[in-house]
Amino acid sequence: MRLAPILLFLLGVPVFAQLGRADGGAGAPLTGWTLGFQRVQPSLSASLDGIRDGKASLVDTDSDLGLGRDGTPFGALLEYQGEGHGFQLTYDSARYRGDRVLPRAILIDGRYYAAGTPLQTQAKVEVLEGLWTYKFVRRPDAWLGFDLGAQVFRVDLQALTLTSTPRSQSEHSSWIVPQVGLTGWSSGVDGLLESRVFARYITYRGATSFRYGVDARAYLYPKLGLRVFFEDGRAHIPRGSVEGDLDLRADRRITGLGLVIRF
Repeated sequence: MRLAPILLFLLGVPVFAQLGRADGGAGAPLTGWTLGFQRVQPSLSASLDGIRDGKASLVDTDSDLGLGRDGTPFGALLEYQGEGHGFQLTYDSARYRGDRVLPRAILIDGRYYAAGTPLQTQAKVEVLEGLWTYKFVRRPDAWLGFDLGAQVFRVDLQALTLTSTPRSQSEHSSWIVPQVGLTGWSSGVDGLLESRVFARYITYRGATSFRYGVDARAYLYPKLGLRVFFEDGRAHIPRGSVEGDLDLRADRRITGLGLVIRF
């Protein structure tokens, strides 16, 4: 899917959220806490090539392991919006499973698997994000803010060879990815519709991370609503940057549907 049509759609969402706003302008800006629970459909692909902490890896989660989503996981959201700033804490967890006869020889955390080996893999990816937003453009029905925060990734990978002498291996990794970017928010229909778009980009010593997404909410009652969101992101850590001799590429996409409660 091309990026330009997606961005045009995302940028247009706040405009449509203004439809139906009462004449004479809105009142005080929406402030307070929001709690959300969502069901997500994530996809993840990654490749590793090189050495980290003295252990070699050469593996692709798609072509080598055939990892695909296992089940439909849930996530949670806690958010505070003030007049001049905001805070958001999100948590998502996803499971993936693969069953593949290896098309080539691979290395996972220093362990060698020959081509032709039947291999079952399971992966669990947990993502915790904390984000603070400073709203430098403010109106009662819209704002534009500067985002600063971090994502914490925890990845658990288990591999089991289906041979005459089964062999299993577990690998646990974690990464912290800083988050810097912009968020635009808008509301309409007397606060019953909300939408926001965001884009976040960071580069450090050659490593890059880019994310963008849209979040739309419709409140059936002033305190209870539905949330639909989409997010796409990618990261590249080349050799010689922040992970020594390891080259890491990862793409992650999420679509979700959930409930939100204002309080």
